[in-house]
Amino acid sequence: MNSSPVVCILLGVFLSVRAASLPLSVEVTDNYTTPELTTTPATTVTPTCCMTTPPSTSTTTPTSLSPSQIMCPGGWEVFQGRCYYFANDVMTWPQAQSNCAILESMLVSAHSAQEYGFLQQLTNNNDNQNAWLGGFYLQDQWLWIDGSWFYNNSWSSENPGSSNPCLLLNSYEAWSNSPCDVYEYSSICVKNSNVPPEMLCPQGWMGFQGRCYYYNSEPLSWSAADADCASLGASLVSVHNLEEYSFLFQQTTASGSSAAWLGGFYLDNQWLWLDGSWFYQGFFTQMSPDSDDSCLSTYDAYGWSNYPCDQGWPSFCAKDAAV
Repeated sequence: MNSSPVVCILLGVFLSVRAASLPLSVEVTDNYTTPELTTTPATTVTPTCCMTTPPSTSTTTPTSLSPSQIMCPGGWEVFQGRCYYFANDVMTWPQAQSNCAILESMLVSAHSAQEYGFLQQLTNNNDNQNAWLGGFYLQDQWLWIDGSWFYNNSWSSENPGSSNPCLLLNSYEAWSNSPCDVYEYSSICVKNSNVPPEMLCPQGWMGFQGRCYYYNSEPLSWSAADADCASLGASLVSVHNLEEYSFLFQQTTASGSSAAWLGGFYLDNQWLWLDGSWFYQGFFTQMSPDSDDSCLSTYDAYGWSNYPCDQGWPSFCAKDAAV
């Protein structure tokens, strides 16, 4: 055992006692004595045994966290405001969905070429070529397990759905379908960020399903509304499920209106979203056949409709939630 600290303490005590025991001098004056304390200059003693290394004054710079580390649990990746997890273990499609449910998530749905490309890259990064998606075939139609709208524009090959009813990502091409009980594929789960929306969206914006929404009550033409959204670093909103549309429509009715511009427009005989995501054709409550009515707006609680683009309506902007 190192005895230096003990020696230091003892030496300090000794010096204190030694100073307290200095002799008094006596001066004789008229047959009586007055004691007088002899003043001894103070001496600072620095025992060599007690010299220690001074505490470090340097500060450790905190490691900056990535957006994924802030917005998502460990091992998850963030993309467009949502959290994605690649499960490497091979499972059947039902097992994969159950595994996602344990993680408080679900098998992923894809709503744009950008998102599908991200999923392909995530699969490649985990040294895989295929992974289960959340698509399945039921009653003669393809559906996403999260209830969002399914788009039939990203097939590499489609086998008969009744015998191959589960959707499979391929990291080198578009998706395909497979029997659900095949026990050889990894899977991808998705869920919303665990950070409260008010921490991810600017003041005055509303958070919903990983995106931030802004309702502009000022009546504008479609193009002016789009420019206004762009000035806010956003775009007129695209919609991909009934839940999202209901969220938006509630904002319009709360403001005393039923119509508000969305990001859909008609060009070259097809409906498109401004942000490039896939458009679902089956949600028109009312569709005008007039080619001049080429801009999309909310209509009622059950769907949207199209109007002349120079009509003045309120509008919705949207952008990804981000820290």
